Amino acid sequence: MTFEHGLTGNKKNMLLGAAGLMLASAIVTSLWMTNHNYVALFGSQENVPVKQVVDVLGNQTIDYRIDPASGIIMVDSSKLAKARMALAEQGVTAIMPGGYELMDKDELLGSSQFIQNVRYKRSIEGELAQSIMGLDPVEAARVHLGLMESSSFVLTNQPESSASVMVRLRAGQHLNDQQVASIVQLVAGSVPGLNAGQVRVVDQTGNLLSEGIETDNGQMAGISKVRDISQQIKSETEKNIANLLNSIVGQGNFRTSVVPQVDFSAIEETQERFAGDPRISDESINQENATDELAMGIPGSLSNRAPAATPAQPPATAAATPATPATSNPQALSSRSQTQRKYAYDRDVRHIKHPIYKLEKMSIAVVLNQSAPALEKWTPEQFTALNKLIEDAAGVDKQRGDSLTLDRLVFTPAGSLDIPSMKWWQDPDIRDWGQMGGIGFLALLLLLLGVRPLARRFTPNSQQQVANLQDENSGVLLEGETSSDDESLVQALPKSSFQVEDNLPPQSSGLETKVEFLQTLAQGETERVAEVLKQWINSNERNSAAATASKQD
Repeated sequence: MTFEHGLTGNKKNMLLGAAGLMLASAIVTSLWMTNHNYVALFGSQENVPVKQVVDVLGNQTIDYRIDPASGIIMVDSSKLAKARMALAEQGVTAIMPGGYELMDKDELLGSSQFIQNVRYKRSIEGELAQSIMGLDPVEAARVHLGLMESSSFVLTNQPESSASVMVRLRAGQHLNDQQVASIVQLVAGSVPGLNAGQVRVVDQTGNLLSEGIETDNGQMAGISKVRDISQQIKSETEKNIANLLNSIVGQGNFRTSVVPQVDFSAIEETQERFAGDPRISDESINQENATDELAMGIPGSLSNRAPAATPAQPPATAAATPATPATSNPQALSSRSQTQRKYAYDRDVRHIKHPIYKLEKMSIAVVLNQSAPALEKWTPEQFTALNKLIEDAAGVDKQRGDSLTLDRLVFTPAGSLDIPSMKWWQDPDIRDWGQMGGIGFLALLLLLLGVRPLARRFTPNSQQQVANLQDENSGVLLEGETSSDDESLVQALPKSSFQVEDNLPPQSSGLETKVEFLQTLAQGETERVAEVLKQWINSNERNSAAATASKQD
């Protein structure tokens, strides 16, 4: 007896379908549980010593995984508390730079001012490092401050404070110029008296990220910034030319080359100009006149004495004589005059700060496809007009020294790329299908070697015995029976699950052998034999009634 003969077709299909569904559900559930039961041991912003964590988890026999995308250590959710307790017991915690909590420590008796300054400096460095680590691309950061203390004895040429920032970026992440400038301004704004130009930012590979960042005076330096500005001028010029030529000659029928020459010299100048004739801005005139007699002659001589008094004359005589003025002597007068004038010119003072870059010259070359359909019937006048359009679109300035070259050439079609072929077992699609086929083959083996014997074991034995007896009775024919009667009886009988005729006696055996077999069959299954006899009697009665009716007709 086989398992297929123990079940009907519908039951077999239902059993196979249920087994396949259970197997698929088990595989999907196993994969889902494997991928979703693991949670992060620490947060993404926490810097933990991976080697120490792995050693502790290995000693505690705790399964773990490392996320290939972020590098985060993941453990089973049911063992998360155990893993954290084991790490805390071994003293393995996330490494975070200390901030202002360093100032909360009790001061030792006799601590110097130097110790306090160092602790204050470390606290500022830790706070800045924590703030910088808040950026998504930054995994860890360290800040070094070079603070210069003010001195009352040094008034000029004092050294400036400076700062350096070391960042370790996450895998596949980078900092753009805006983020680097934010770090620079963050550090400069957190330390009093620190200039943004004195802040340097370096990544873990030694690249100076703050090289092309604008300083407080607006100047820029660095090769990367020069390259970016040149590339921007080039791309904008090529875009303007392409927008013009796409609608005229068609896309792909032209090639453009732009070479800008940019001067990145930072220039500041002050001009003072004097215009017109000088004008009097200030005038001062001083003049002194003296009427006193001047002392003249030899001191002590008789000539310096006053003359003797003369006798009084008659009034008539005195009146007739004219009076001589006392000031008639020119030696008795003195005068001094002083004039001072200041002249000034009209002055114009200009303080000029030139841009951070200057476009000195631009060379443009444009090549058109000679075999383009739109250019087949063009005249020289049309090409001259097109040259003028390109000059205006590109902003060509002849006075500046810009040049534009326009020509027609035959384009060579690009050759096909020789892509190296890979082996069939290296094809990712074939690998995926192979994995799926392997899983299906394993599922089929599990179904045939596991589910099928299990279902066969649970098949009832009584049903097998009834089927065996039914197989033995299926090939026996009694004398006087017709084939039509046998077919009708077989159709009227309950269907048996056994169709094998191996236990029946051969057809050439005698009547006694068949009768003995029927007696044995009747003893083993009395009810079924009685049902067979009942069907025979009913069949004989129907046949007799049909024969009588035919004779009467």
